[in-house]
Amino acid sequence: MIICYGIPIPKGVLYADKHNLSLYWRYCTMVYKSLDIVSNKLCLFLEAKGHVSSPVYVCYPMKIVAREYWGVIPLDYWSEAAGLGRVNKCGLLAHPDYGMRLIVGGVITTAPLAPSGKIEKDVCPPDCFDCIKACPVNAIDETGKVDHNDCMRYANASPLLVAIIQDKTLMGSFSFETILNTVAVDEHVTYSCNKCLTVCPLNQ
Repeated sequence: MIICYGIPIPKGVLYADKHNLSLYWRYCTMVYKSLDIVSNKLCLFLEAKGHVSSPVYVCYPMKIVAREYWGVIPLDYWSEAAGLGRVNKCGLLAHPDYGMRLIVGGVITTAPLAPSGKIEKDVCPPDCFDCIKACPVNAIDETGKVDHNDCMRYANASPLLVAIIQDKTLMGSFSFETILNTVAVDEHVTYSCNKCLTVCPLNQ
C-alpha cells in the first residue's frame, strides 16, 4: 500500500510580490524536510506494528537517465491515485481546496490499509491554459506533456553544485548522480521560477 499526504503552501508566500521566489524557496525547503521526517517516523511506527515500510522522500534522491532527471518515485501520480487531487496540465498535483499549492510526501508499506477514493472529476479547468502560456521555456505543451528536464534546468539553481562540478578531482572520484544527490539538496538549491504556480487560478 502507498500512503500519501501533504502540506499546502500559503497564498501569501506565492503572491509576495518581489519576495515571492525567496519565500517560496525557504518555505519549500523547510516543508520538504518536515515531510521527510514525518515519512521516517511513520515508517518506524508501522514497522513497530509489524508492517515493513519505506519512506518516499519529497524531492531527492534523483536518478539521471539518458542525461534527464527522474525522481525515484512519481509522488504526484501516487497522490492522485490516493485521492489527494488530480495531476493537471503542468504535471503538478491539483487539490480541490489548495490548488497546486500542496507539497506531498509518502510511504510504501505492507500494512493492509483500506484505499481512499480517487477524485474522478478534473480539478484543473479544461479551458484554462495559463500555466502553458506563462512557462518561460515552453516546457508544457497543450496535450499535458511536460518536459521536466527543461523545467528543472530553468527553475532550479545550485551554485554549490556548479562550483563542485568544476573540481576535476571530485568529478573524477564520484558519479554526477552521487554528487547531485549529496550537494543539491535541502537549502543548497534555490528557485528562479514558479510561474506555473503564480498564474494558476486554482491558487488564487
